[in-house]
Amino acid sequence: MKRGILATRDELCSLRERIAKNHFDTIYDALRKRCSLILESAPLTEAQWRSLYEQGLWCAAVTAARTAQGRIMDLLIAHHIDRNQAFRDRAIEEIKTLAGWSTWTDPCHKGLTVDLCTAEAAVGAVIGLDWLWEDLGEADRLRVLQAVRKRAVEGYAKAVAAREWWSECYHSWNAVVNSSCGLAALALSDDEPAARQAYKLARARLKHFFDALGREGGWDEGTGYWGYALRYVVLLAEAARRLDDDQTIYHARGMDTTGLFPVYFTPNGHPASFGDNPSVPLFGAFYLLAQHYGLREVAWWLDTYAFHHDVATSGWASAGLGLLFRPADTEPAGEADLQTVKVFNEIGWAALADHWPNPGMYVAAKAGDLSANHSQRDMNSLQLQVDGEMLLTDPGAVPHSLSYSSRDRDSFYEAQACAHNTIMVAQRDHAIDACGSILDAQSERNCRWVACDAADACGESVTFLRHAVLLLGPPRGDGHALVVVDELSSGSPETVELFWHTAGRLSLGSTGLDGKIEGRKSSLHFAVGGSIKLRAEILSRKTAGNATDNVLRVTGGLTDRALLVSAFTRAASPQAPQVKKGAAGEVTVRAAGAVLKFKTRKHRLQLVSVE
Repeated sequence: MKRGILATRDELCSLRERIAKNHFDTIYDALRKRCSLILESAPLTEAQWRSLYEQGLWCAAVTAARTAQGRIMDLLIAHHIDRNQAFRDRAIEEIKTLAGWSTWTDPCHKGLTVDLCTAEAAVGAVIGLDWLWEDLGEADRLRVLQAVRKRAVEGYAKAVAAREWWSECYHSWNAVVNSSCGLAALALSDDEPAARQAYKLARARLKHFFDALGREGGWDEGTGYWGYALRYVVLLAEAARRLDDDQTIYHARGMDTTGLFPVYFTPNGHPASFGDNPSVPLFGAFYLLAQHYGLREVAWWLDTYAFHHDVATSGWASAGLGLLFRPADTEPAGEADLQTVKVFNEIGWAALADHWPNPGMYVAAKAGDLSANHSQRDMNSLQLQVDGEMLLTDPGAVPHSLSYSSRDRDSFYEAQACAHNTIMVAQRDHAIDACGSILDAQSERNCRWVACDAADACGESVTFLRHAVLLLGPPRGDGHALVVVDELSSGSPETVELFWHTAGRLSLGSTGLDGKIEGRKSSLHFAVGGSIKLRAEILSRKTAGNATDNVLRVTGGLTDRALLVSAFTRAASPQAPQVKKGAAGEVTVRAAGAVLKFKTRKHRLQLVSVE
């Protein structure tokens, strides 16, 4: 077996020198606390995860394998720094338990030979074996090797031959399974031709993933699944560089920019992503992106948000890999060099901020492909963060279940357009095959703005364009308001519904079209108006995760063309939004104390000025 997959034992021991530096002490402290906590818990046995599966926990084996992998890595990195025999002995117990499972395939993934559980277990076993080689007896080494060989190498080759669906899809499953099994196969390829062939298969199958990763580095599954996929891609990239002197993965299109994608959609360390898993992927492995591409923003993001929370005994190794991969010569950055308007055109996402690194007001917009994996019916949806608190929210993740992974998915509230900050026409859900786009976006002295086109998401005869304008004020150019202008047209009379969602408290004012959103630490006033008669009401419902979703639902009758204006302001605005149309097609919108002037260009409005 090839040694030094991610690091040699000598390199692990040399990490002792790093922890004396200030920017490593927080990471080291998190690692020590986590490993000490692991010693107080029991290894995850097959009997345990099978019991959880029988109780209805989806992906119980995947979660257990992930936890075993994370424990093995962190315990062994901590052991080589501290020479703590308790950490080493517990890692040995974890790897022997993992190798002793009768299967590395989760029972919820019926019909598959290899799955995410295989991927998680394979990486944990092969990295653990590398770092424990001299500490294990020959019988234990052979037992772990045989488990990796049979399940992650031979099993992988059989699964590819059978054309299991993950081998040819583009999304996170492709990246996770091919990268993980590829890493295991590469480690065993020194004297096993079958392993070398499996490695070649894995690299070839990864092409589907890289074909989908555009030059901008955006990922249409959202930040959570980006993190899952890229974590394993960068681990394989590092293993290939070290073991095969092969840096082609690092040189693949989009790899040099993709590290910025989650940074832009996690303002102030909170998720502002779209889709099924809008989480913050703060994994220590991503220091590799800072190391190989000089992305100081990624190092700043991880330094700032990754290691300042309570530790847990479950999940991946983050602190350990952070100590291993963080560039030693990169000083902690006080600020991030990020664009105040960032558009990922290839996936139809945009991020607007009044300023970085800690936006006072921030807007995320989506107008991409609704058929993307893990996408929801959320065309032209927005999210708004104020002073670090999400006030216009997205329902986000749904607990893993068989029904949500089946054709019943569309019956879940969270997957439907009415659960997002967007518009529905004629009570129709957004078309699953619709593909919208970002038409334009600019950063100006007094505003940031983006224009989104929903394509045919609301119906073949319906046009829905959304203009989101973030208004800035003195003295520092802080955001003080968001004005959203929705441009609608329909070939026949229809009902239009506009939804705004919040986890905060909603109340209506005296006009029935104004009111207030009160969060835990921030608040906004709102007012709605337009060129048609509107009516507003407040609704409330529970999500699948048992959270409360408070909804402002605005309805009106669309006969031909209409403009809807929603204004969200820090201070109460004395005037309701007003729309004035000119003879030459120009439109003036007065809202939030500002005057927005539009001209008509190619049958749509284009923002000309903000005063």
